[in-house]
Amino acid sequence: MLVQLLLLSSVLLTFVSSGNAGATSAFVRNEWPSVDIPLDNEIFAVPKGYNAPQQVHITQGDYDGKSVIISWVTADEPGSNKIRYGLSEGHYDFTAEGTVQNYTFYKYESGYIHQCLVDGLQYDTKYYYDIGDGDSSRKFWFHTPPKINPDASYKFGIIGLCFFLIFYH
Repeated sequence: MLVQLLLLSSVLLTFVSSGNAGATSAFVRNEWPSVDIPLDNEIFAVPKGYNAPQQVHITQGDYDGKSVIISWVTADEPGSNKIRYGLSEGHYDFTAEGTVQNYTFYKYESGYIHQCLVDGLQYDTKYYYDIGDGDSSRKFWFHTPPKINPDASYKFGIIGLCFFLIFYH
């Protein structure tokens, strides 16, 4: 029994002493030039005007690509929850109305979060839209995807903000 215990101990010590347990290679980050947008770029500036829409983003609103969800935040008050949109810049023949809400977390109080579904859109069409009120309104555009078929070429990006969805339920 003692012989077996000594043999087992020596085998175990051999594995521990000759193994690489706990040893790692050094990681050195390469000094590549930055391809990001600099943080002082004007794109990150707070928009001019009182209660101007900020953090504007757009997502595909359905599986077919015939609707979008446009979201934005206003800092000071709820403001308008309507989107004006159309097929040419400055000519907004359609409107869509969304929701506005905010939340608190301990001592933090969010801005007013707007979310608006724009549906009934045509495939492969450029739309212009306007959000906000008066001098603080902001203008953007988007292009709907082509009609779904095996040969349709369409690129899109995926960005995850899963925790953000809890505020809409």
